Amino acid sequence: MRIFFFGLVFIMNIGECPALIHERTDYFLDLELSKTKFLVTCSGDSKDDNAILGFHLLDGETYYNFYYRRVRTVKDCHELKKEYVDLLMGHDSVRIVANHPTERVMLDSEKKASPSPFNKASKIIFGPFVRLQVGFKCKAYFSEDCNLPKNYWGGVIPGK
Repeated sequence: MRIFFFGLVFIMNIGECPALIHERTDYFLDLELSKTKFLVTCSGDSKDDNAILGFHLLDGETYYNFYYRRVRTVKDCHELKKEYVDLLMGHDSVRIVANHPTERVMLDSEKKASPSPFNKASKIIFGPFVRLQVGFKCKAYFSEDCNLPKNYWGGVIPGK
């Protein structure tokens, strides 16, 4: 009976595992998290001309917000969003890389502007998106950043 209970508790907690930080420096962040704690969005709506693609991850009290480096048309943003969402199909976790991550306490104004449940976090880490990986699939802002391991660091100096 004791083994069964332990196994049941272990199975129930699999989806609640904290983020796995593969590498973190002042200029680089590579983390992996359950797909259930991940969202891809396009800012703006049909009334807007442009939008920014955003990647949202939640790890306990930490909200990760990574974003594309330039605006796209709303239509292009939604097409890109679909490509990333389709990439996730059949996978339980997502691995995402950003450059120059900034970490601080989340402001009330950011909480109001953030989608639920990300607006419940107390800390935010944000920065420019580099790449998203699931299994052996990869899609990056600059396609050469999927040339792994050669371009693992996404243009930053290792160790900084």
